Amino acid sequence: MLKSLHLLSFLAFAIGAFCQGEKILTNHSSEDRYPSYSPDGSKILFESNRNGNWDIFVMDSDGKNQKLLTSDTAQDRRPTWHPSGKKILFESNRNGGNQLFELTLGSNKTSEINIEGLDGSPIFANYSPDGKKIAFSASNLGGDPNIYLVDKKGKNLNQVTDFDFRSLYPNWSSDGKKLVFFSRHETNNEDDEIYTMNVDGSGIQRLTNWPKHNFCPRWSPDGKKIAYVTSMENSRPEIYVMDANGENQKRITNNEDGDTLPSWSPDGTKLLIAGYRNGNYEICEIELN
Repeated sequence: MLKSLHLLSFLAFAIGAFCQGEKILTNHSSEDRYPSYSPDGSKILFESNRNGNWDIFVMDSDGKNQKLLTSDTAQDRRPTWHPSGKKILFESNRNGGNQLFELTLGSNKTSEINIEGLDGSPIFANYSPDGKKIAFSASNLGGDPNIYLVDKKGKNLNQVTDFDFRSLYPNWSSDGKKLVFFSRHETNNEDDEIYTMNVDGSGIQRLTNWPKHNFCPRWSPDGKKIAYVTSMENSRPEIYVMDANGENQKRITNNEDGDTLPSWSPDGTKLLIAGYRNGNYEICEIELN
């Protein structure tokens, strides 16, 4: 009973008019997911299985000029931008197990980043704001996924969390001093909660305390907000935004279909999401008040 009252009071607090409108930028019968704006806001990177397997695509910020970047028969997934906007990072199993690859735009030259000392598959990787380091999650030596840092060449591996239950999806603050991520290390593996920490693993702070899953956090460009996803049992995921200290949690979407994987525009006025529309996931853009 107390849990039910907590849920109702949270929803009454969180639901508000914070979203001005939505634009659906892709319209395809396959799945389009994992969107992100280029550093200058002119392009959008995303993954799609429209060609029969997962590949990486780029398009203009209005959804036009969709262009295939990878055409390997393997699964190429979860692309993110280099801060220069000239390269991207993505995951692929093209050489066997899942590994990280870097693709230079224009030439489409692709090279594997071999991570020295890692006995596992890196996932959810992204560059630091200065482009010198990469944060990712991995199950090293067969354990639960934890957060790691490595330099851009795959050297100097550093494990920054060491929990018994999974920790995933590290995302850098704009000053490069902190990471936000989600973890089950305090919930006995029952639900995901969102945390921040310093890049050396110190100063861990729990931001959410919600009896269902909170995941896929992304820091706003000014460092003041965090967008994330909440999913309750028997309901589809929705987008929320909160202050960087976990306060003022506000619900952004309220749809019968699911919304996930938020990513901020460079000016912080919009979010890209993967929205379940017309039977599949499409890339959508949301304007914020």
